[in-house]
Amino acid sequence: MNIAVFADVHGRILLALKLCARWQRETGEHIDLILQAGDMGIFPARDRLDKATARFAEHDPTELGFMQDFVVQSGDPHVRDTLAALTCKLVFVRGNHEDHAWLDELERQAREPTFPVDVYQRLWCLKSGELWSFSGADGSAISVLGIGRIGPTTGQPRQMKDSYVQPYEEQKLRKLVGVPCDVLLTHDAPPRGTGGIPLMREILDQSAPVYHIYGHIGGPCKEGIDTNGTTRFCKLADLEWDGPSQTVKAGAMALLRWEDRTRHRLEVIDAPWYREYTAHTWRYL
Repeated sequence: MNIAVFADVHGRILLALKLCARWQRETGEHIDLILQAGDMGIFPARDRLDKATARFAEHDPTELGFMQDFVVQSGDPHVRDTLAALTCKLVFVRGNHEDHAWLDELERQAREPTFPVDVYQRLWCLKSGELWSFSGADGSAISVLGIGRIGPTTGQPRQMKDSYVQPYEEQKLRKLVGVPCDVLLTHDAPPRGTGGIPLMREILDQSAPVYHIYGHIGGPCKEGIDTNGTTRFCKLADLEWDGPSQTVKAGAMALLRWEDRTRHRLEVIDAPWYREYTAHTWRYL
């Protein structure tokens, strides 16, 4: 199966979907699933924005992409045509820049590990501490463990923000330490200095996922082998505009080709067509 992978999109959901549709056109292949590592920018209304998103949206309205394109049915042909070109779901974990109160209510109503958040039922949130399995059209299967939100900053007074991993999520995660999974999908990074999620280290060491996909910490795309000596990590770049030309930042999209735990390959997309997408052209390509 083919799985497209993104991290922080900050509202540029339609752009991510357009890149996936373009990959299909260019390769003649099919994307079975899209995974996204948090900071989707899930805010259903302007008055629910957090301060950081509201500030960035003043200069870049693409930060408001969820409420503009996915809360109500859109008559925009760019939305309609993009969704028609893709048959797959996008499954994401929460970041720290989401409307957590709104997502909490949707999560309380959901019995399954994933639940839809958009009017088209194409964007699905994966609960933290839930192991979710997906089967592709080719018969291959993959398991994904999600850890959304972020860890509290160590050394600071203990407080519980809705952007931090919640106690009920920690309880579920502790039960999964040592349980094998193929992909660990998180927003935050492993523990580092004063940040990260300590429990993530236990999961990486004892569950040994094949891949760890995450974002949050900014900077360029980084790939390597985790300190557990087994898991390949990919910290993707934010899906945002880069440099004077305002092109899509390099390293923001990857493609995982998956058959099983012994046959797989992850490649970061760096094709000439990818660089055609800029802040001025992306909606029309």
